[in-house]
Amino acid sequence: MRKCVRPDEPEVLTANSSKWNELWISLKQSNPSASFTWYRIGNVPANRLIREDLAVMTQSHCTFCDVNRLEPETVEHFRPKSDSRFHHLAFTWNNLFLCCNGCQLNKREQWDERLLRPDAEDYSFARYFQFDYTTGGISPNEVATLEDQERASVTIRIYGLDTPARRRFRREELRKWDATMDSSLVLDEFAYRDYLELEPSS
Repeated sequence: MRKCVRPDEPEVLTANSSKWNELWISLKQSNPSASFTWYRIGNVPANRLIREDLAVMTQSHCTFCDVNRLEPETVEHFRPKSDSRFHHLAFTWNNLFLCCNGCQLNKREQWDERLLRPDAEDYSFARYFQFDYTTGGISPNEVATLEDQERASVTIRIYGLDTPARRRFRREELRKWDATMDSSLVLDEFAYRDYLELEPSS
């Protein structure tokens, strides 16, 4: 989960988020089983209008696992839009992240106050996590405080960051990174950038 800096709120949300949040609150109060849909400007849903701004924040990588092949790319509600405590954040800029389908399917509507967000001012990968370069695994930093280890553990579990498939994909990406001799390639063109950048032999 790579540190990122959130850009300014896109104009479409500055102009409409308060109204859209109120509409969502009202809809859920009148019909608790109502399904969420993105409100539209013309014929274009709001999630499509803000994806480019979210992609700037992560260089078009998933905010949570850092994969760069987002098929499909989705907009993640960090605090779940279906949770009555967070209905007022459904269209709020700092609650929205670019996310791969895998991370979103793992998280679904789970919530835990300890969940880490990579746009937090005090967030750094090394503070919370460490990699195992033998297995491709990710785990809480063993020298972190107990609180920070718990937060890392919750984040790994909720986004499914240490599944066998994730471990395999990291190892495969590292092999490609180590094998490339093309000096025109840059780190942002690869997935799992923290994993590649922090490789002990690099």
